[in-house]
Amino acid sequence: MKFEPEVKKDIRLMFIGDLCCSVIAVIGFVIFGKFDYTVAVGAAVGFLLSFFNFLGMACGVEKALENNDEDKAKMKLRSSYITRTVIMLAVMAAAIALDFIHWVPVVLSVFYPRIVITVCGAWKTLFGKKADDSQSAATAENKRIDLTEEEEKEETDEFEKFVSRFKKGKVPGEDIKNINSEEESESDTFDADSAGNDSASPGHDSNGDSAD
Repeated sequence: MKFEPEVKKDIRLMFIGDLCCSVIAVIGFVIFGKFDYTVAVGAAVGFLLSFFNFLGMACGVEKALENNDEDKAKMKLRSSYITRTVIMLAVMAAAIALDFIHWVPVVLSVFYPRIVITVCGAWKTLFGKKADDSQSAATAENKRIDLTEEEEKEETDEFEKFVSRFKKGKVPGEDIKNINSEEESESDTFDADSAGNDSASPGHDSNGDSAD
């Protein structure tokens, strides 16, 4: 059966969580000096019982979702629940009846899924919010940097546009300089003409006087 990525993630998480709970149960027996091979067998049976119970529930939910009929989907879920409950009770009864299986780890395994779900929920509550806040802060910082770079780019573009006007057109103030130069040249020309006329006038008067 093909599971969704989120369901696969939950299955892997439950596998790890059930394994940790089984190891903790064995450690508890070791601390109290009650450990023997029956505890190890009971812990292994309890781990398999807890994990495959969760896996069976996931398969039942997936099959129910594939059915478009709501009533049939509910029947499949109910059937899956009853089947899993019967198997769990049968395994616990066998663990109590058989001498080579310690029944306590098997019975404890019934609570493993609830423990794993509770711990994961608390972990997400404590550390998920901090991660979201850190991610939001990093996103805001990246946006601020992007805006700063965009503003610098716009200022650079405006400066380049201003400079390009000097390259393509006349430099501001150049017309005034040209006008001043033209006025100076005209003034020099006028002064030269005036000087020429002044020098020519005395000669003409002397010729006139000699004629008289």
